[in-house]
Amino acid sequence: MAQEAATIINEGLDSLVKDPKAVEDYSKETEEMLAKADSLVKSGRHEEAVEELLVLEKKARMACDAFSVSKLVCQVAQIYFDKQELEKLQEAIMVMTKKRSQLKKAICDLVQKCMGWFDSMPTREKKVKFIEVLQQVTEGKIFVEVEHARMTRTLAQMKEDDGDLDGAADLLQEVQVETFGAMERIEKANYILDQMRLVLARGDMVRCQIMSKKINPKLLETDDFQDIKVTFYKYMIKYWLHMGNMLEVAKCYFQTLHTPKVQAEESQWRPALEAYILYLVLAPITNEQTDMLNKVGHMERKTEQLLVHRQLVKDYLRKELIPWPLPVEADLRNHVVFLDSEHKGGEDRWKLLHKRVVQHNIWVLSMYYTRLSTTHMAELLGLTADRTEEELSELVISKFLYARIDRPSKIVHFGQKPTSAERLNAWSSDISGIVTSLEKCCHLIGKEQMVHAARAKLKAKK
Repeated sequence: MAQEAATIINEGLDSLVKDPKAVEDYSKETEEMLAKADSLVKSGRHEEAVEELLVLEKKARMACDAFSVSKLVCQVAQIYFDKQELEKLQEAIMVMTKKRSQLKKAICDLVQKCMGWFDSMPTREKKVKFIEVLQQVTEGKIFVEVEHARMTRTLAQMKEDDGDLDGAADLLQEVQVETFGAMERIEKANYILDQMRLVLARGDMVRCQIMSKKINPKLLETDDFQDIKVTFYKYMIKYWLHMGNMLEVAKCYFQTLHTPKVQAEESQWRPALEAYILYLVLAPITNEQTDMLNKVGHMERKTEQLLVHRQLVKDYLRKELIPWPLPVEADLRNHVVFLDSEHKGGEDRWKLLHKRVVQHNIWVLSMYYTRLSTTHMAELLGLTADRTEEELSELVISKFLYARIDRPSKIVHFGQKPTSAERLNAWSSDISGIVTSLEKCCHLIGKEQMVHAARAKLKAKK
């Protein structure tokens, strides 16, 4: 049933991309006319040659002879291009492609031939005008959608070279290249990457996130997509940094790190692994973040070369206070993650690292104390009382831990007070445990009594 439906749909769509069958063959007449046109052009009568070519083109078009029509219209365009009569060339293109019942192969071949002349245009303005004419010809035609997309990309590149980023982005972002079945997947992915790059350059983060969904992550794992994968996650790192989501930034570096091309060279995997570890530490403390940090410890073959970063991970995973300033501060402070050379906001990320260290220390204190004075807590954290209260309040609001501050007495109470139902459940659980233990003891005592009685009977018989 599904196969029948697909066949019906394909038959209905064939008319959009295929020409009807030819009812008459004009190939012989076409070859003779092309030879005659060449001789007319050499004698300086190129307009007469064009007129005779168009007369035969009409006959071949009415007979649906696509190959002959294609050769004739391409020859007309070639004559005007050789004579550098660009105005007449553009006019001829518009006229020939809009003729009644014009064949799709003829339009497609004509457009492809004209696209090869872009670099031969005498001036930039004429090149832009020529591309715009071809875009107008290909607008809305499925059988030349790939050519239309390529010309749009060329125009966008020209606008970008002129410094008009907004114009280039506006031009390129409207092309729904992901729906083009005729375009190769690598070219399609590169096209989407260009769209992402331009919208990132103009600061349109919402559209960048939408465009990133057009690339299938599974496709990035193939061998021929390694360069595309690295570039894609490079753009996504910029996006997530702008959004302030450090955990997603770390995931992007993780994907980059696990690319065979990157793994093969230390100059590539080393910076990726360092950034992955640091952005993972900068992420909020969650179960997922802790799990990922634990997995870093299993990368012994690579992390053993990164002593500073390996030590930072160990300190972060231990249930002990981390001193600030860090013992490895001199090495970390000059790392590219905390500088503005690669991504802006290096100073803010260093402050965020301090914040994460403080949050880790508060979490450690909550595990060892149920009551702690705010003064002593501030001393342990190396902060002022107000800053300590601010950081603690933030963790409580995010529901990372439960704590109450008794301001008059300056005491922090960690842990949530159990409710009546929780106390009752705990009591019931304890009673069930005691009863289970008693039953087990009674069973063992009865077993020992039976064994003792059996041994006594055996002795009496002897």
